[in-house]
Amino acid sequence: MADIILQARDLCKSFSSEGVQNHVLNNMDLDIYKGDFTVIMGASGSGKSTLLYSLTSGKVIYDGEDITEYNEKRMAELRVYEFGFVFQQIHLVSNLSIRENILVPGYMNKDTRTKETENRADELIKKMNIESAADRLPAQVSGGEAQRGRNTQNVLDLLTELNVEGQSILMVTHDVRAAIRANRIIYIEDGRIIGELKLSQYIEEDRKSRESQIDAWLGSMQW
Repeated sequence: MADIILQARDLCKSFSSEGVQNHVLNNMDLDIYKGDFTVIMGASGSGKSTLLYSLTSGKVIYDGEDITEYNEKRMAELRVYEFGFVFQQIHLVSNLSIRENILVPGYMNKDTRTKETENRADELIKKMNIESAADRLPAQVSGGEAQRGRNTQNVLDLLTELNVEGQSILMVTHDVRAAIRANRIIYIEDGRIIGELKLSQYIEEDRKSRESQIDAWLGSMQW
């Protein structure tokens, strides 16, 4: 059985609107396994994004330790050395070039040599096909170039490559074309897990059959 790398227990989140208490997460339990590419799916308002936020603030066990007991310094170290986040919106420091924005997280890792960090940044820039914009500030990048930087296929290819190398991935998506990269899909509704689909590791040749399998499963979830 695969090792559990991230474990959440009794996650709850609610908000009040006009005197009515709305529960976004309802005592949710979730295990994320080491080396898996896990995707969270569900209709709008089902609690997908709230779940991701709660995984950094709720009752969460990471690699055997309760990270809710960590102080701010230890949490910062966890984000530098253990976790990586890919946001839906672009979050860039406006007075740094695109390349410098990519370099900053690498420089924060004191275990990595400067030259190694710079080589890795240049490799990522090439993979994302943004060499022409690398030395410009975010405000100087055209809409077309910014779109290339957000190219879904490039990002998914990179995440898949990292997963093959052993990196654990957790992603929220509405897009079946993105979900096919997962070997495990979790479906949530009204703040609860109501279904799970396990798949083999993704290979490009299985794209069509995999997409059909996920479509059929989502149909059974009334998606």
